[in-house]
Amino acid sequence: MIRESAANLTRTVYRPLRRAGQRALRKPIANTTRISRQPERYPALDNARFVLIALVVAGHLLEQLVDSGPFAATLYRWIYLFHMPAFVLVSGAVSKPNLTRRRSLALATGLLVPYLVFQTLYPAWDAWLLQTSDGSQDYLTPYWLLWYLLSLACWRLLLPLFARLKFALPLAVTIALAAGLAPWIGYPLSLSRTLVFFPLFLLGHLIGARRLQHLGSAGIRKAAAAIVLLGAAAGAWFLRDMDPGWLYASSDYAALNAGAWSGAATRLLLLTASALCALAALALVPRHARHSGLGRRSLTAYLMHGFLVRGLIAAGVFAWLADVLPPFAQTLLCLVAGGSIAALFSTRLATRLAAPLTCPVAWLRGLPRVLGVDAIRSRMEQNKRLY
Repeated sequence: MIRESAANLTRTVYRPLRRAGQRALRKPIANTTRISRQPERYPALDNARFVLIALVVAGHLLEQLVDSGPFAATLYRWIYLFHMPAFVLVSGAVSKPNLTRRRSLALATGLLVPYLVFQTLYPAWDAWLLQTSDGSQDYLTPYWLLWYLLSLACWRLLLPLFARLKFALPLAVTIALAAGLAPWIGYPLSLSRTLVFFPLFLLGHLIGARRLQHLGSAGIRKAAAAIVLLGAAAGAWFLRDMDPGWLYASSDYAALNAGAWSGAATRLLLLTASALCALAALALVPRHARHSGLGRRSLTAYLMHGFLVRGLIAAGVFAWLADVLPPFAQTLLCLVAGGSIAALFSTRLATRLAAPLTCPVAWLRGLPRVLGVDAIRSRMEQNKRLY
């Protein structure tokens, strides 16, 4: 009797649980697919994007003061040694090795269309400010900071090919060194920068975003990263008279007054130093997601800050600063202004206001929803169904 009572009790408790489990298994898992499509965020990389875009703005401001003294020249060369290489490395880390139809469309609408928009606006802005030309511009030669959009599109097109190769990184380095031998490889189509910085893009892809996220998790790594950046700063002090064209990677060896072997050796050393400094900078950025929102909107700051910088140049602000401030104070002011301008253009408000320029295709797609056209359409359809 005790056994039968125990068996009845077990069936009474177990049967509802078993039925509930069967009902749960029969339910479609709708949310899992939706969540899995969302890209995984890496706060360290988002924070790095904001730090790097602040250095980009500061570097463009310092470019106007680079001849004001040794400190400005050293800081300018130190920033240019790693800030764009780190951007390239992060871009490679988050890029996928297969180019699907959806990614091809995103590449065209997110990079090439904004390139055409700003390639039209920047020359027109210069023509209006300086009254020197009619604002015409060759669309095959990127204007100033727009080279990165064109190069990033090329890198993402090259990645599926190089991802299948066994010795992809040595081959990419060889091509980067050989690019300096051809005088026709330069600013047009941003071909020189595309080939020279592609090894860094490929290196970022090989390392991966997850490893970069945890790169600075250990204290010894942060200490090593600080030593690397301090050593690079010391090297920049001794090389403060070096032609910054080596850091731009936009010219051949002959244009930089170097022979084939010496130019290739210099470029190889700079690529190695840039990769080490870029990894060191990524190891030192914060890993938490508290302020990562600014980094997620870094594209707006990158594309829009040039209008302000060109306006300051045309207004004679830098010439005025040279008269009222000592060189050291001018340099510090550029650093503070770089961070402030980057933060201003990385806000949600700035991103929304600049959306028609920075992401025109996505903005046009969302325009009917903003104007309420979709709601009117749905109401009309409902009225048709009623009648």
